[in-house]
Amino acid sequence: MQVLPRIVSLVPQSGVQFIDIRFTLEKLPRILRSFWERPMPAGTEAEAPNLVNLRVLTEANDALIDAESGVTPPEEETYNIGRNQALEPYLDRWVPLPVLRIATVMAGGQEVYDKGPTNWARIRIVPLPAPDHDGHTHHAVVAFDTALRAREEARPYTAISPDDSRGAGEFVLVAKRDANAWFMNEAWMAQWLEEMQREMRVARSGPRGAAVPEGRACEHWARYITFLEILSEANLLPRIKLVDVVSEVKPYEPINVDLVLDIGNSRTCGILIEDRRETQINLNNSYPLKLRDLGQPHLSYAQAFESRVEFSRATFGKDTLSRRSGRGNAFQWLAPVRVGTEAMRLAALSRGNEGATGLSSPKRYLWDERPTSQVWRWNGMGSDGTTSEPPVSGSLMTLVSEEGEVLRGTRRRRGGVLSPAMRALFSRSSMMTFLLAELLMQAQSQINAVDTRYATKFADVPRRLRRILLTMPPAMPLVEQGIFRDRVEAAVRLAWDMLGWSQAGIAAPIEPRVIANLDEATATQLVFLYTESTERLRASPGTFFTLTGRLREKYGREPSLRVASIDIGGGTTDLMICTYTTREGQEVEPHQNFREGFRIAGDEVLQEVIQSIVLPQIEQALRTAGLPNAKALLQEVFGGDKGAQSEAERHLRRQLVSQVLERLGLAVLHAYERSEGRANHEVMRRSVGEILAGHEVKAPVHYLEQRIARLGLADFSLAGVEITAFSGKVDAVVQSAVGQVLADLCEAVHAFDCDWLLLSGRPSRLRAVEDIVRAKMPVPPHRIVAMNGYQAGGWYPFRDPAGRVEDPKTTAAVGAMLCALAEGRLEGFLLRSSKLAMKSTARYFGRLELSGQMLRQNVLLEDPDRLPGKGSDGQEISFTMEFRAPTFLGFRQLDLERWNASRLYILEYANPDDVPRLSLPLTLKIRRADISEDAGAKAEALREDFQIEEILDAGGAPQRTSTVRLRLQTEKQEAGYWRDTGALSLQ
Repeated sequence: MQVLPRIVSLVPQSGVQFIDIRFTLEKLPRILRSFWERPMPAGTEAEAPNLVNLRVLTEANDALIDAESGVTPPEEETYNIGRNQALEPYLDRWVPLPVLRIATVMAGGQEVYDKGPTNWARIRIVPLPAPDHDGHTHHAVVAFDTALRAREEARPYTAISPDDSRGAGEFVLVAKRDANAWFMNEAWMAQWLEEMQREMRVARSGPRGAAVPEGRACEHWARYITFLEILSEANLLPRIKLVDVVSEVKPYEPINVDLVLDIGNSRTCGILIEDRRETQINLNNSYPLKLRDLGQPHLSYAQAFESRVEFSRATFGKDTLSRRSGRGNAFQWLAPVRVGTEAMRLAALSRGNEGATGLSSPKRYLWDERPTSQVWRWNGMGSDGTTSEPPVSGSLMTLVSEEGEVLRGTRRRRGGVLSPAMRALFSRSSMMTFLLAELLMQAQSQINAVDTRYATKFADVPRRLRRILLTMPPAMPLVEQGIFRDRVEAAVRLAWDMLGWSQAGIAAPIEPRVIANLDEATATQLVFLYTESTERLRASPGTFFTLTGRLREKYGREPSLRVASIDIGGGTTDLMICTYTTREGQEVEPHQNFREGFRIAGDEVLQEVIQSIVLPQIEQALRTAGLPNAKALLQEVFGGDKGAQSEAERHLRRQLVSQVLERLGLAVLHAYERSEGRANHEVMRRSVGEILAGHEVKAPVHYLEQRIARLGLADFSLAGVEITAFSGKVDAVVQSAVGQVLADLCEAVHAFDCDWLLLSGRPSRLRAVEDIVRAKMPVPPHRIVAMNGYQAGGWYPFRDPAGRVEDPKTTAAVGAMLCALAEGRLEGFLLRSSKLAMKSTARYFGRLELSGQMLRQNVLLEDPDRLPGKGSDGQEISFTMEFRAPTFLGFRQLDLERWNASRLYILEYANPDDVPRLSLPLTLKIRRADISEDAGAKAEALREDFQIEEILDAGGAPQRTSTVRLRLQTEKQEAGYWRDTGALSLQ
């Protein structure tokens, strides 16, 4: 049985806290209790003839007697509750516990308990699918609501109070019947137990089991009494003491914690690092952000996780009954979305009949701040258990507007007043706010969790979030980066609002600062520089620069080091080139030389694997089974939305892609990652059923097989299709997807005469990526370093047992952690991180072709940085263009037509119905924002900020500037990315 300290501390005002306890069922006490439901005296029956008195029987002289009355009840009127029966109603369900305050201790050591708090502790016990490595068969999660609430006269004592915290109150699970009978008799508690008993009977026997068996009217109490005695005798729950967070003078200084986040299009990585005010910080004081699955709270995930979000209510039992306790906001986890593995599981279960319940990547849609046309819906069933997902609603709606903007502290960009939401028409951009709010609530709970504090020094000292550090992708336009920062700051306000900390409440933590000045590619470079100089050489950075760098003009008299890094993520492939110089060998100063990024990356590789390897083999299996028009069927299923197609069909197509085809494609790529040797060989041969085993894919698979059955193949099984992959084919797919992008970036690396080239991001594990880069020889081959498997050493938080980087996705977050500490907190390594700032790369601004290319004749504004901003003579930066049909405007950095351009804005008619009355073409005057000398940090973002100043029709007549809209849109498809729409093409 898992051993916890006899007494553990909880930090008040730290959100919902969890204590995890694993145990072996057979090692629990073999308690057997006998009960008799004794009819009430005759005088009472006239008023309530069905009242009974539950009596716990004791054994005396080989007979069961009621100790209070001395009566031996008839044997047929008694029943027994054993260990398994006691646990049965509470498996996989939350149930309140009487964890009560010790009011006083008598002279003989007997404890006297207060009548409360009644609604601050709950437990959920889950049978494990198989015993763990210690033989444990069950996992108990005990949840505590640590919000403080002042006690009031003549009001129930439902929550821990400031006095409890100030007095370092002690609390214990009370199983003695004479001390907790009043608790079980509370109306809300009695009904809670009764409903759980009924649900257990229905689950066991169907609807007919809902009726209460004769003579068992109080069985719900009988089971609960036995349940508490088992928990108590087994000493499963430790005693609880509260840390004093209320007194003005405290015997401690809270430990500051920084949250580092690298939020990607596909996956997100988080690190928490404690600052214990030591002179030299220990990098092993860091630990990965861990997400608890709120739907299955015995599960937690501590690695990089999927960026998908799904709307889902987090509940800790029967909220309606909880409110009847006298505490209306107990166990409120108001963050509306779940993230990562939990979101993926929920997405597989969603019906989607009525509307959307989630998004694959909020980061991909930061540009879209428009309200949606349909309301978002909760993922799950309606309260009746049969209807589809209800619309998002609840307390959240009082904190945000209909577009998803946080009411507190937000100024509407387009003017007007924000008001609380009536409908959940949240913009896709606002999903980033909700994602971050969930991560903040998870982090706030984790840093003060019992298992976190008791695994480190100063176990009884509270932790507080001080800073949130985010990495930015170089490919993201600065105007979009500004939206990203706004979303992070809004998420902090929203999380504090949801936790009830935004007002000057009791011991409310201060809101953390947001820092977002480091790009993902440079962050990886910091991991490399720190490891090579301090861990490998055990010397100053200057020594490493002398050994591997060179003298460069304009970079001083000492050798400098020029490092390039290509970071391949799910959504973008980014390049950063920096030159590093040193002062006195230790002080490192970065100089940004070049940055570039393209929205072609790992997701495009995955899409190509699905379209070129997976779908053709499913098509061939259908042909072999006797379906000659298999390709037409698959094109109809995956070709995108069509007329007369129901929303349910579209949703099932999206699920087929996200839950089935993506998993098949990832299986191919993972097998390819593990392959060895250069000759073309088979890297995988597995059936669809084998790959999808353990995943909930029944609904989408049934949908596809149903479509196939209509064409005459009633016995076709997708699970039986065999997927085979050869290394040569995957090589070709990777080359097709990202080969040209990598070639262009390698050209830039070579042009800047770099000393080192680093490869990071999960897709960098693909052999073909490294082959493409080495073939271009941008630096000598021995100077190309793949961060996958890089020997970082014992300081790296996400290392394998040998000290190697286990997942190259994590290097950006770890580098950001170093950035936060490298200005004076790391021995022998000082980095002027305050000088790290990204500059706009919008050198050539113009109209884009449908292919995304910007032809030379379509360049509208050339190298605006060489032009002065608006000065005293009224000069401005603007351009004119003809406009007929909607078109994208974007930019590129180099004066090369073949260089990839980035989409930034779309020009479109505000009301297409007005076009027939317009005399075309229109002539638009578009002006860049003025950049004043005092613009400061916002100056770079303003270089990408444009607006329409004047519109003339073909005859020269002025038109309203609102006739045409210049709207931010960095994705080609407004409807969404293929991972959200499920639209694919067959080869």
